[in-house]
Amino acid sequence: MALTGTLESIPLPEVLRMLSRSRKSGCLRVDAGGLQGKVYLSDGWLTYATTRRDQDLRADLLSAGMVDEAGWKYVERRERGIAEVLTEGNEKEDLTQFISEQITDVLFRLSRPGHGTFDFGEDVGPHYPTEQQINIEVCLDEAEKRIAQWRLIEEVIPGVNFRLRMVQELPEEAREVTITVDTWRLLSALNGQGTVEEVASRLGTTDFKIAQVMAQMVRQGLLEVVDQLAPARYSYGEGEEETTDPEPVADESPDDFTVLRSGDEVIDEDDMVDDEEVDDTDLLQTVIEGFSGDEDEPAEGTERSLGRRRGLGALARELSDLTE
Repeated sequence: MALTGTLESIPLPEVLRMLSRSRKSGCLRVDAGGLQGKVYLSDGWLTYATTRRDQDLRADLLSAGMVDEAGWKYVERRERGIAEVLTEGNEKEDLTQFISEQITDVLFRLSRPGHGTFDFGEDVGPHYPTEQQINIEVCLDEAEKRIAQWRLIEEVIPGVNFRLRMVQELPEEAREVTITVDTWRLLSALNGQGTVEEVASRLGTTDFKIAQVMAQMVRQGLLEVVDQLAPARYSYGEGEEETTDPEPVADESPDDFTVLRSGDEVIDEDDMVDDEEVDDTDLLQTVIEGFSGDEDEPAEGTERSLGRRRGLGALARELSDLTE
């Protein structure tokens, strides 16, 4: 079954329902808002979903303490299933809940942009078979709820790449604090300060689950947002792209000397553009014509045009030297 299309034409929930009703097995690949995801089905049931590498499931399970290295060797050799190597204290129901959370989080994130493309390939399974059968409607319903819940989280934690830390002093109304075992594990993983994404990675769970608890702690006055780090590998933003070059920063200077900073290049007032505007296309054409003439004499008007656009900095000065 070859199934491709856009999410504007067929929303993701409807695509999944169609595959479920048809009892399909395979992988639905989705590109939504710059986020690439894979959703696996078996006989119409959800088995796994990820926006990263399939192999990252191993790291998540290890971080969550659900498996250990010794047991995982049997999974790698295809001698046992994941449910057969769970560590003491973990049951098959815990694994089902763990995989269900992973799938729900992926559907939530892929649904948020509301646009993108999809294609389905039959008889394609995940790198590590989970042997789970998760109901599509349950995951879709929970993913829909998270869209509204995430807006509330963003009111106190703007994004998963913002750093948080424990407050130095407890609020007056919270002289004593009682926390659960799971919250204790979160604080231990926070290690004083960290981002939602970092803590989620250390605990092998989803960003949403961690953000939900940390947002509550911010409202209780137990945590505070410190600053923003560089964009994470993936975020819950819609189509945000990572940038490595800093934005130009204006520097306050005396009135008779203007400095603009862009990277390492500093341009003083003598290199600024004159009041008369010159179109970049016209300048480029003039430069090309200047080099197309005699090597010893630049074409008429070349020096005049370059003089008007000395604000182009080093490039314009270099071209002027070559045409002299």
